[in-house]
Amino acid sequence: MFEAFVLVCLLSDPTKCSALEDLEGPYKDRDTCIQRAYQIASEVPSYLPMYIAKQYMCTEQPKGVRAWVLNIVVRSLKATTSLN
Repeated sequence: MFEAFVLVCLLSDPTKCSALEDLEGPYKDRDTCIQRAYQIASEVPSYLPMYIAKQYMCTEQPKGVRAWVLNIVVRSLKATTSLN
């Protein structure tokens, strides 16, 4: 199972970022997770007009376990695929 995260940054200060966690997942495969991450990114301007989606990450979750630390996710996002 995969969970989607999208890194969004302020347009006025790209060093101020937050990670958005998808509330609809987890997903059975990575491709579906990536599609959802792109959908979230495309909706960011509607819900958070002062932000831009910069990166996404789909993390594989062990079966039956949903434990992660947001700080680690944010750091990991900086090293993953860019949406630009």
